[in-house]
Amino acid sequence: MARKLRYRLEVESEHVDGVVMDVFDGTRYRELRETQVSEDDQYKFFDNPEDIALGLSTDGFTLFKQRRRGHSTAWPIILINYNLSPKIRTQLENVMCVGIIPGPQQCKDISSFLVPLMEELLELEGGIVTSGLSPDGSRYLLLLKGHNAFSPCRTCYVEGCKHPSNRVTVYYIPLVRPNEAAEWDCNQLPIRTHARFLEDIQNIEGATGWTLAQLTKHYGINGRSIFSHLKSIDLTCCAPYDIMHLFFENVVPNLILHWIGEFKGLDKGSGNYQIDEATWKKIGQETADAVPIIPSAFVGTLPDIAQDRILYKAEVYSFWIQYVAPIVLAGRLRTRYYKHVLLFCEIIMLCLEFSVTDSDIDRLDNMVKTWVTQYEQYYYQYSADRISACTLTIHALLHLPYYLRKTGPLWASWAFVMERFCGHLLPAVKNRIRPYDHLDNYVQRRAQMRVVSLVHNLPELSRSHAAKRRTANGIEISTREVAYPEFPDIVLGTPVTKKITMTVRLQTRFTRYFGVVYAGRSAQYLRNHIDESSIIRYGRFRIVPDGDRIRTASLIRNDRTARDNSFVRYQLLPDANAAFRNRPDVPRREVQYGKLLDLYYVVYVEHDGKRVPYILAHIEPCETHGLDATQPQTPVVSYNRMLPSHIVHIQTIESVVGRIKQDSGWAIVDRSRSGARTEFVDENGDDFD
Repeated sequence: MARKLRYRLEVESEHVDGVVMDVFDGTRYRELRETQVSEDDQYKFFDNPEDIALGLSTDGFTLFKQRRRGHSTAWPIILINYNLSPKIRTQLENVMCVGIIPGPQQCKDISSFLVPLMEELLELEGGIVTSGLSPDGSRYLLLLKGHNAFSPCRTCYVEGCKHPSNRVTVYYIPLVRPNEAAEWDCNQLPIRTHARFLEDIQNIEGATGWTLAQLTKHYGINGRSIFSHLKSIDLTCCAPYDIMHLFFENVVPNLILHWIGEFKGLDKGSGNYQIDEATWKKIGQETADAVPIIPSAFVGTLPDIAQDRILYKAEVYSFWIQYVAPIVLAGRLRTRYYKHVLLFCEIIMLCLEFSVTDSDIDRLDNMVKTWVTQYEQYYYQYSADRISACTLTIHALLHLPYYLRKTGPLWASWAFVMERFCGHLLPAVKNRIRPYDHLDNYVQRRAQMRVVSLVHNLPELSRSHAAKRRTANGIEISTREVAYPEFPDIVLGTPVTKKITMTVRLQTRFTRYFGVVYAGRSAQYLRNHIDESSIIRYGRFRIVPDGDRIRTASLIRNDRTARDNSFVRYQLLPDANAAFRNRPDVPRREVQYGKLLDLYYVVYVEHDGKRVPYILAHIEPCETHGLDATQPQTPVVSYNRMLPSHIVHIQTIESVVGRIKQDSGWAIVDRSRSGARTEFVDENGDDFD
């Protein structure tokens, strides 16, 4: 564990200006590295290599199903150790639960429950505490009023306006006021500062009665947050907008409500963005039918979005909007609204990139401003009666580039780990009479067992440790897997067939492949140099260390319950001048998709007797004409027939892909663009496939 905790030091030593890869590349961390902890001491934040960076997160969850929401709730408070690598920091075993705020109803004064934690943090003053919270969590921790304030946004002082009906106290934040009476310049929003934040708090603390109520409403602040006592905290950027809640539990569901005509009673107005009921049902059916032909590592479940949208959670919305929506909405949503959706998908994917540069953030800034401006034009239409379309979550998108620069990648503070931890606690509640005692006991004993395991180097009790071994390059494999040293990034698996009958057809396929590798040799020469006794057929493989798991088509065909992970993305180098006999060969890289039929390990004996091993993949290509489904220019890549099969080297395979069946054929679901994503694994961290 001590070695794992050196991640912060390693990342800091490799920092490159203008590149953001983790929270330690954000400007806020760089500022703290130049800030003295105390005026009387030259020691600066994180001068000690053993200093720990912590992130705090909290969110409420319901213990039992209730007719009314908000009852029987509990609010766990967890700490994320940023000194650990992103690969392991959000694993449950590394999440520190420092307390649970009991119900049955939501607490009124959350700061009172945080005093013990604050006392500990003040003793650890050399550390930084950042927060990755749900919208409700950040509002309560920082004592913000949210959308009930005249200045609802916690990042800027943009003033909201109410619906003309005046029946609700919610303030909406359009950039352009109703009837275009006034306009906020999205390039010059009045950003809050830490000093101004504290000044506003002082004004509130010095007021009473009616003046106090007016000031809290005007500033959007209820009082002084307990976290303001930490010197490392900047109240304006310590709680980045959580993109899990922002994107996948607010913006995406609201867009869907717009399309089906159910958003807060609004009709389409002067626009034309609504989808008729029959078409929406068709979209829902295509979504649900895609589940068997999409790998389970992509998404756990994908219900009918037309009939069972209530079953959709953040991770399902995330997958649907990024990979399914561009396919099922094509030709069904009017062009300008469809392009608006594609732009939103690009915004999401850029926010999820593992590494972004300053130019990427500038591009994101322009994309977000364009998207929000178009959103107001398409859905709000600058009408006072439609101002409810301009929710705080739409405005919050404008501040994502700001937080990316200040606190690092947005995936580093999203709330998926908080949601998972709440789900982890739920089975501990067995008693409806004393549920909070059960939660307390479970959390306490979990922490005790974790300490015992670390101190005495004991295995985790909750994990079953199957017999595994490591390859020469440190990759862990099971006893049913094989790794060849010549192919360090490939691990082969069962079923394994060692006695292969060399049929004429198989021999022809091998000969065609080696005829390209060893050009100029005759077919007979090539056949004689293939060591038939070395041929082994495998049924599956995985790309290591963090790549996909892929199976051959026969394994999928023989298992009715299997999720299809036999279709792959691979790249070849065909001749760009193939149609011109007298022109020289000009290789060009071409993306192809196809179905994996077989995997072969084979040895070719060269003319000098050197034995060269190959792992070859027998693939049946899809006719996709070389189009790349990950490119914004080609959001829908489809095919309606398969091409003759061929043999390729296994290292040309880049990833597994899914498909969606449509009337015109099959569309490719390719998520091989880099970026953070939710992974669906079992309790041992293994894929379900």
